[in-house]
Amino acid sequence: MVSTRRLADGAVVVDIRGEIDSATAHLLRTVIIDTITTTRPVRLVVDMLHVTFVDSTGIGALASGHNAAQSMGVRFAVVNPAPFVEHQLRMLGLMDAFGLDRAAGPPPPSR
Repeated sequence: MVSTRRLADGAVVVDIRGEIDSATAHLLRTVIIDTITTTRPVRLVVDMLHVTFVDSTGIGALASGHNAAQSMGVRFAVVNPAPFVEHQLRMLGLMDAFGLDRAAGPPPPSR
């Protein structure tokens, strides 16, 4: 369900597969927070390309990871959310906090 890999630039990618719900959210939370506190990557990226479902406990795990990253000075981003997941994050106002609006929106006009 959850695996990690380090990139050459010092970032760590947390790959998630399947459902994130009350039975699995604690594992995601633990992996994200442990990675942030023990590895101290320059950036932590949560790749949700293969996530089929997320409930409130899964969103809570992501929010906990975001908060832990902020407190340690680690950049945090969620990437590749399925439309269902993106809709939930948008409704909760978490798109910008998770770095999704910046990635999805058009670049600002140059001056």
